[in-house]
Amino acid sequence: MAVFAGNFTRSGDTCHAGSATVRAMSNGATDTVTETLTATDLSGRVSGWWILPISAVLWWAVGFLPWILHEIFQVLGVEPSSLEEIDAFTPIPVAAEDAVASLVTMSVIGGVLAGAGARLARHRGGGAVAAVCGTAFALAAAGAGAWWQVNAAAGADDAKADALLAVAVVGTLLGLVLGLLAALAPAPVRAAAFALPVVLADGWLWGLLPGHSAVPQGTWWIFAVALGIALGLGVDRNPLQMLGWLPAAGLVWVLQAAGPVLEAVSGYFAPGAPPLSIPVVLDAAWEPLRRTTFSADEHDLGGWVVGLLLGVAVAGLRLTRGIEEDDEEEFDELRAFAPR
Repeated sequence: MAVFAGNFTRSGDTCHAGSATVRAMSNGATDTVTETLTATDLSGRVSGWWILPISAVLWWAVGFLPWILHEIFQVLGVEPSSLEEIDAFTPIPVAAEDAVASLVTMSVIGGVLAGAGARLARHRGGGAVAAVCGTAFALAAAGAGAWWQVNAAAGADDAKADALLAVAVVGTLLGLVLGLLAALAPAPVRAAAFALPVVLADGWLWGLLPGHSAVPQGTWWIFAVALGIALGLGVDRNPLQMLGWLPAAGLVWVLQAAGPVLEAVSGYFAPGAPPLSIPVVLDAAWEPLRRTTFSADEHDLGGWVVGLLLGVAVAGLRLTRGIEEDDEEEFDELRAFAPR
């Protein structure tokens, strides 16, 4: 007699037990008919409590890994730096060169990873709440530490630490929402949620190398790979889900202006700059956004072609896997009626 953990709900002669659907046999035994969790069994998932530290680590230690490595490179002498720069390490780069672009890139990527960590939980709702709480705790600790250090060293009137911390908070919240959608939403929504990480991925990757900051650079082959994987993950078992690629591709096209926009507004957040004015910042961002969105010259069409072809390949693999799993489920149904 098979024993299944979890609550049972009865429908006719079929019972649903956590991750498996069970059919009652005439002799009182049960047999598995279909597997509702195809990617991983519940036994491979973790308690929602584990998502708290996991999301915190993903947000800071992985999302801000380029910044952490940058500081390590300075200590090791791989990057030239002064003792003052080494001693001025902050948990997040609120006083670094290209601080706005780096903060947006790393906070969004970290938030996406932290939100996606909710998929590891046995119960998705609890995992989502734990991911939000863990990320909020890490943001509060790192942000407060960085704010205090910068203001203590440079003075609150000159450092723009408040504005840069606000950038980190907004980027983290945006990334967290996108990560939760990527982990828990239907496939077409998942593809659209990956749009901004696709655009920022090359900046994060370049930031891992000595002498580079985490600033979006529009590297076509990194963009092509990221786009292909994102679109491919937007398909589960139904080819019609590829229609969700249309809004996802539209978002990616517009968001490719992220690099020029961040470059255009960075000067307004620099230490010693005049007081921030939101209308002025938005006006500075509009021109590169308009130019990039409505001009094909600002987009590498070769990267788009490669990305779409890779997306078709990844989606085909996922669809093939779905067909194989459906065949296994059909075999299980036939086996359920085999003589014992």
